[in-house]
Amino acid sequence: MTPKMVLRAAIARMGIKPSPLSLTYEVTWLCNLCCSYCDRHTPMRNELTKGEIFSALEEFHALGMLRMHLDGGDPLTHTHIDEIVDWLTGRGVATSMNSNGILVPRKRQTVGKLSRLNISLDGPPESHDAMRGRGSFDKAMAGATTARELGVEVEFTCTVGQHNTHTIDSLVDIASAIGIPVVFQPALNSLFLGTDRDGSSWQLDVQSIRSAFARIEQIKRRSNAVGNGWSSLRHFRRFPEETRPPCAAGWVAATMDPEGVLFSCGQLNRSDRSNSVTRLGAAAAFVNLPRTGCGQCWCARLVEGNYAWGLRVDQMLPLMGRSARPQGGVS
Repeated sequence: MTPKMVLRAAIARMGIKPSPLSLTYEVTWLCNLCCSYCDRHTPMRNELTKGEIFSALEEFHALGMLRMHLDGGDPLTHTHIDEIVDWLTGRGVATSMNSNGILVPRKRQTVGKLSRLNISLDGPPESHDAMRGRGSFDKAMAGATTARELGVEVEFTCTVGQHNTHTIDSLVDIASAIGIPVVFQPALNSLFLGTDRDGSSWQLDVQSIRSAFARIEQIKRRSNAVGNGWSSLRHFRRFPEETRPPCAAGWVAATMDPEGVLFSCGQLNRSDRSNSVTRLGAAAAFVNLPRTGCGQCWCARLVEGNYAWGLRVDQMLPLMGRSARPQGGVS
């Protein structure tokens, strides 16, 4: 983190002036997989044109954007992803990306410019492919290997649900063997809060969620392959109980969807389409954001970032000698 970023973050943290230092841009909802628990795999109707994309990026850069996280769908499926990454990295914006890994070998030049690549990996082949499609495990691993060969920091993201709680140990072994950490987070009925999407075929009940993460916490005490920080593991001890971490959403962070609508957090319900960057401009759209936080934060890295934002050092340290105990379902 640069001194400039620290200063702007401090000013925002004191409630004086919000600043969009970190932007997540959902480049497209197009994806070359159709994972059961994901509701972002079909392109939105009016995704931004090339001109609109770079106009919005220019505005955010002028407002002080220092970090960009590219999300999807899968960003590598977007027609202009090479130019987007070039534009960002050419201006010194630290750029990371979520991907399923499939297109990484074909996009080596672009991927090689990223500061970090997060690749979804839900377990060994049988668990991963059951949720994401036949052959997707091997392609994810090939993508991870390629990115690491390019010198890019790589981490796996595992969404924990009914399909893979029994393979947590196996996944940690896989991650440990190739030296890539895996970050765990719970599968919900939807990526967005306040929706009535039926997630009964993949979502765990409360006891099973807590049991799974108790097991992950135990593994972390002996293995560096678990990439979660302690703040997210502590948080998931109580999940999905209403728990409000400090929240940077709208203060230093925001999410822009493929149509250019700006939200304080990517987890928010998307029914309100009024806060358009293309219509209002980036500055006005950022000012409009709510800054109230919520109690249902489920993305591990977002949880950790929020506790860091709130300077909650007490949540970042392990509970010495006190491990959560699995309660059935995971041994």
